Amino acid sequence: MDRVAALESRPQIVPPEPDRRGPETGPGADGAPRPSSHFVEAGTVRLHYLVAPPRHATAPALLLIHGTGSNALSWSYQVRGLRAVARAFAVDLPGHGLSARIGAPSVPAYAAAVAETMARLDADRFFVAGHSLGGAVALELALRHPERVRGLILIATGAHFPALAATPSLFLLPVAVAPGKFRDLFLGEGVSAEALALARAAVAGCPPDIIRADISAAKAFDARAALPRVRCPALILCGTEDHITPPRYAAWLKEGLPDAHVVLIRGAGHMLPLERPEQVNAALATFLQGQRLLPRMLRRAGRAAACLLRRRLGR
Repeated sequence: MDRVAALESRPQIVPPEPDRRGPETGPGADGAPRPSSHFVEAGTVRLHYLVAPPRHATAPALLLIHGTGSNALSWSYQVRGLRAVARAFAVDLPGHGLSARIGAPSVPAYAAAVAETMARLDADRFFVAGHSLGGAVALELALRHPERVRGLILIATGAHFPALAATPSLFLLPVAVAPGKFRDLFLGEGVSAEALALARAAVAGCPPDIIRADISAAKAFDARAALPRVRCPALILCGTEDHITPPRYAAWLKEGLPDAHVVLIRGAGHMLPLERPEQVNAALATFLQGQRLLPRMLRRAGRAAACLLRRRLGR
């Protein structure tokens, strides 16, 4: 099946743009506060996260969950670049970055640790964004804790990973970490040197047994039958040149989720948050602002309907 034609919903395709990162898009950029580092005791495990102060005190909470073998720094462009529309928390999953390990890594175990973290942050409900394996964790959170999840942003991910499940793990780890294969496998054309360095550093700094555990967790994950139970709105982002979770994975998510919209980013590979930060941030900002406006519109429509009813009843 053709990977773009498979998206029967006619998703929006965003063309590539010149790399013009503003002062709040990249890590270490001038003019924006640097993200601060924090730890939280999430049940029996100590987890680390990054957060940058939002421009507005009423900005919604956005939780960012990284993918296999990575860490919170993979969201550097989002933590800073989305300050105008969100209070973004980028978490290190257990065993990644500065977070402590857990005994038996899996998507449900990761989701449980993240849920404990959410309960200790200063927000009742979150928009949850997940990249790759982090998207599986985000889906698990929406299914297990629907009261905490306002909306989902699923980036280069799927409800299951059939190609991964069919590949022996013995071959996956060397390919994932090999310098000569890394760029071709994970990244599209035109990626900046800074983004490539961040992506490589994240994987190089992750212990091999944690990468193997992540791969096993992704292989075991299958939420296809549960997708209709996800009631919050979802934004699905995918690069047209993603070899790990190709656009047909986005199509399957769209078909299964009750309220989902797909955005394809032309020419981009698997590491979308690092590869195309401007386009990813623009899509997330539009989604977040749209979801914030919708309740206001519904409340106004409800008040107008109530007023009209009172008039007709002569009250």
